[in-house]
Amino acid sequence: MIARRFPVEVGLVGNCSEILPVLQELVKEAERNDYMEEVAKLKNEWIELLKQEFESDKTPLRAPYILGVLNEMIDPDAIITLDVGEHCWWFGRNFWMKKTQKMIMSGNLASMGFGFPAALTSQLMYPDKQVVCITGDGGFSMVMADFLTAVKYQLPIKVFIFNNKQLGMIMQEQKMEGYENWQTELQDLDYAAYARCCGGMGIKVEKPEDLPAAVEKAFKSEKPVIVDIDTDPKRFV
Repeated sequence: MIARRFPVEVGLVGNCSEILPVLQELVKEAERNDYMEEVAKLKNEWIELLKQEFESDKTPLRAPYILGVLNEMIDPDAIITLDVGEHCWWFGRNFWMKKTQKMIMSGNLASMGFGFPAALTSQLMYPDKQVVCITGDGGFSMVMADFLTAVKYQLPIKVFIFNNKQLGMIMQEQKMEGYENWQTELQDLDYAAYARCCGGMGIKVEKPEDLPAAVEKAFKSEKPVIVDIDTDPKRFV
């Protein structure tokens, strides 16, 4: 498939661990100061745009604000697992990963329910690490019985649910394709109450000013925790 998308002068096929060292010996270092200045300018503009999206006073809570708070409070060496859905868009856009953190997500199409089992495995493999699962209500509801497993084995996983009572990504895809919104509404559920019923800790967040204290409380707990956060289902609309 070499040159399918862009013309090349020489197409190379092989093991990158063998090819790249050879190529590195052949190329010369180039200084492109104008290009680097342009990239730096674009990066600064992008950062300013993300700051404008923070919106810490909006109800229901905005995803960029939630991720901004988590970005400041998650351990620098934490393991972060993602489910499948709209929250992945926001995570990729608004969360600033540190080099010392690890992130696990599914690369498969529509593989909802991935996030929490990945968190279970991560906590079992790395019991001394902070493990954080960021998920939507759609993905988590597919595997929510596994929260009992976390309680049973005393796995202190912190689950942050972006609860928009929708299959958010599907809703947006339908809208982008010009279809009427159909069958994306989810049954409302108090996931914080569910966590307490299972023997874990449950925290409900409905106001943006309550989020930092809720996140801090979750991270201080030695129990598995669900932080159920009301988010805006029509953020893109």
